[in-house]
Amino acid sequence: TTEIYTLSLHDALPICPSSVPNAVAAAKAPLLFFPVRSAPVAAIRDWLSGFGGLVDGFELRSIRKWKRSHIGHRSFTVVRHPLLRAHVAFRDRIVSGLMADHRRTLIRAYKARLPDPGQPFASIEAEREAFLVFLNYARLATLGQTGQRVDPAWASQSAILQGFAIFHPLDLVLREDRLPQALAYLAAEVGLPDAPPAPPVAADAIAALAAIYDSSLETAAEAAYARDYMGFGFGRWCDQPGSQLNKS
Repeated sequence: TTEIYTLSLHDALPICPSSVPNAVAAAKAPLLFFPVRSAPVAAIRDWLSGFGGLVDGFELRSIRKWKRSHIGHRSFTVVRHPLLRAHVAFRDRIVSGLMADHRRTLIRAYKARLPDPGQPFASIEAEREAFLVFLNYARLATLGQTGQRVDPAWASQSAILQGFAIFHPLDLVLREDRLPQALAYLAAEVGLPDAPPAPPVAADAIAALAAIYDSSLETAAEAAYARDYMGFGFGRWCDQPGSQLNKS
């Protein structure tokens, strides 16, 4: 499926598209979701499906038709803490072997020590070290210094939302750690008081990051995604409710 945005080598510069992203609408509610990769996309799709199923496969013409026929609609996206999102992208795209070209670049040019595709790391320390290499790679990529395109799986969320806005500004940007309250508000906005319950937290992703977390990862993520930390008001992941490291 084509994307609404195309990221240049510098991900702060989205290029005007000719089509829309993997946008998905609820079949029986005026809600339109624009997914950010490596954020809780599947969870939000499941939640939307509770409104009579899903409508997707949009093109520019069909999405404009949908908007005209759903008066009072709301379009939205969900952003995730940059460190958690980067770790999800690292595991799902790089460690898995899904993105072989980027994986080879990390190994050959950045000396990342990765296990065979899809295999676990030998130790927590080994995963932390490799993830630090990836965060540095992501920082350079967003600055256009790697010679490879910035993949949407780890591009800055600020740049991705900027790309969405080329088509049309979103009504709401929700934060993953506030989804129960945010989704209830969103449903109420369109007159749907009996909305499905919010999806569960991404427990597996949270546990995987908590297992290797230390302050060096947070520092590297802040350097790679400074725009997201500032633009969306993110603090340190270890202080975020639900991180498994915040005991308050």
